[in-house]
Amino acid sequence: MASRSDLIDAIKKHQMYLNQKPGGQRMQLRNGNLSRIKMNKISLKEAVLPGANFIQASAREVCFDFCDLFGANFVEADLEGSTFERADLRGANMARTNLRNANLSGIDLRAGIMIVVEGSQERPVKKATDMSNADLEGAVMWGANMAGTNMSGSRLAHTDMSDANMFAVNLEGADLTGCNLNGAKLRNANLKGAKLAGCELVGADLSGANLRNVDMKDVDLTQANTSHSIGGGAPAEPLVDDIRELVNGHSEWLSTGGKSGMPMIAAGRDLSGMDFSGMDLSGAVFDKCILRGTLFVDTILAMCSLRETDMHKIRMNGAVMDGVRMTGSDCSEGIFQGVQFGGIDQRDKKGQKTGTVWRADLTDVNFEQADLRNAIFAEAQMNGANLTKANVAGVAFGATDLSNAELEGANVGLILNGYIPGKK
Repeated sequence: MASRSDLIDAIKKHQMYLNQKPGGQRMQLRNGNLSRIKMNKISLKEAVLPGANFIQASAREVCFDFCDLFGANFVEADLEGSTFERADLRGANMARTNLRNANLSGIDLRAGIMIVVEGSQERPVKKATDMSNADLEGAVMWGANMAGTNMSGSRLAHTDMSDANMFAVNLEGADLTGCNLNGAKLRNANLKGAKLAGCELVGADLSGANLRNVDMKDVDLTQANTSHSIGGGAPAEPLVDDIRELVNGHSEWLSTGGKSGMPMIAAGRDLSGMDFSGMDLSGAVFDKCILRGTLFVDTILAMCSLRETDMHKIRMNGAVMDGVRMTGSDCSEGIFQGVQFGGIDQRDKKGQKTGTVWRADLTDVNFEQADLRNAIFAEAQMNGANLTKANVAGVAFGATDLSNAELEGANVGLILNGYIPGKK
């Protein structure tokens, strides 16, 4: 391994090489240790540095254009104002890196294939580029290839990512406020909980993207492709400011695993007619709310609390309601087509299953004249539930206990499976 003095000498010779001076030599070094080095305002253009270690380095306004930085490690490095035009950073680790106002036009950030040696055996391992929690505010990433890159939690406000290849990129919880995403290819990207307020998306491809809980204030999607996206439909009416703030805080709470943000607690609020379709509101509290005619189409409501809630004529087509608490709620004439009332496995601090399942509690819920077609009830608690004249065609009750449920006038002959007391 080269010593630090040898590395500094190689950098000096590279400067001479670039200036075509005698004694100059192109820098070519594999796995070089440049951690915590200070080398601001120099040029490493065309250097070959695969696997280089730049952890916590200070390299402001450094030119890395056309460099081979395959698998390099830039964790927590300060690269503000540096340039990486058409550099090869496949499989690199740039987590928590400062890249404010950097130029990354045409950069290659796709996954890299590494060869791992285990004993006498070699095997290829695919390693995704990591730019999670990086600060890229004001950067230029025009035409960059970021396919599959992890950019979750990154700050990308006012970044130019026009015409970039962002196929399946992970932007969960990222701040893309005011970004130029014109012509960007975001097919199958994960934008859950991201901030897209004020973004330009003319000609952008968002087909198949996860747009749950995305802040799209002042965003025009009319010229973008959002086909088959999840949660990408614009709400019938924008959420009022205080409710939007609760949703944004909840999204941050989910995306950070509770490290920041706040769970949505809207107990007792009148949210009638509002549109929460396509959002992830897992763990939110709506106890004693008024949700008359509210839209929760394709919404994730796992582990939500909806006790004693007025849900008359609510629309919840395709919602996921595993482990919900809905004791005593009025869901009369509501639409619950294809809703999943399943269970959630409880886990310990290590993430291991405890053997206990948190099942949906629908005790004393009023489903009178509700549309429950093709819903799935996985052993939900339904003691005292009222399904009078409910449409239960295609419903899977499985082993759900319906012994004390009211089923008068319901079309129980069309259920998919389950035991109905008193019926043969």
